[in-house]
Amino acid sequence: MDGYRAGAALSEETTVFRDPTRKDRPGPPTWEENLREFEVPVAILDGPESGRRVLVGRHAVNEFLNQLDVAYYDDDRTIAVQVTTHRPLPGHFRTTSDLDPALLLDVFLANASPDGPVEVPREQAHGAGHLIVDGRIVPAARISRGDYTVTSAALAGTTLAVVSTADLHGRAVRLRRATVHPLARVPQL
Repeated sequence: MDGYRAGAALSEETTVFRDPTRKDRPGPPTWEENLREFEVPVAILDGPESGRRVLVGRHAVNEFLNQLDVAYYDDDRTIAVQVTTHRPLPGHFRTTSDLDPALLLDVFLANASPDGPVEVPREQAHGAGHLIVDGRIVPAARISRGDYTVTSAALAGTTLAVVSTADLHGRAVRLRRATVHPLARVPQL
């Protein structure tokens, strides 16, 4: 992973913010550039709070961008909610890439706090949950450890996952697939 999750052991390749169209660019790609490269809609929170800091993490395998993580911070240093959109690798790859919700939760707990890994019991509770994507309820799997929960579901060729504290999870599972910046408010009709 790159960005805020540098060093996480989830990928075969770690890429530090690259933009295939602009090799000379030192900074991270814009949201629009990420969306163009990802090629399918990316899940973001539906109606995030304004003023919240957001970072986007990218995961690529052999230069194929297959995962975007949108992390919403509750202050400048602590991740409150992470929304992940994962797509499978193309068939010509000799490896596969699946999103493992339990591992995603472990990585979140390792990186959510600037004070080090969040310590919670190792026991996991598995059960059913749901995501609300573009106003539609999608059945999902849910894993909880201590006060943290990950809910994930397959939808339209991608896997969507939300990780947050249990008290935020009811709001965090409300997603929309986006082509706009993660903090942009969509006018209500």
